[in-house]
Amino acid sequence: MSIDCIIGKINLISSVADSYIKKRIKEEKLPILRSHIPLFYILPENGEGMLFSELKERWQISKSSLSDIINRYESHKLINKCQCSEDKRSIILSLTKEAIDIKIKLEEIEEEFLDLLLVDFEKEERKNFEDSLNKALNNSKKIL
Repeated sequence: MSIDCIIGKINLISSVADSYIKKRIKEEKLPILRSHIPLFYILPENGEGMLFSELKERWQISKSSLSDIINRYESHKLINKCQCSEDKRSIILSLTKEAIDIKIKLEEIEEEFLDLLLVDFEKEERKNFEDSLNKALNNSKKIL
């Protein structure tokens, strides 16, 4: 398939990454959905908790969607949820040991994908690629 525009190329890489990650999640029998991966990356893995409101802000999803996601993973024993002692209206969330193991596996899957995607890249080319992506992401924040 020939894609001449850069946006098409970016979309194709994104689509391939998404398919690869979904496939690997299924192969590893991880009890999570691909779209919920940010939860495992945002919450700290050192056992510290994060306020529900902070997680909502960082993930940029609605309160009701986040509540549904948290309830799902709390029932799977992947998220701990407790009331904040200083403010009873606030909820503190943290990853369980099992969720931390999932996060580690997700990081391994991400590294596998990058190794496959960048197989022909030299070390310096990999660094330049990541630096360029970071610049593009920073610039994209200014657009909207």
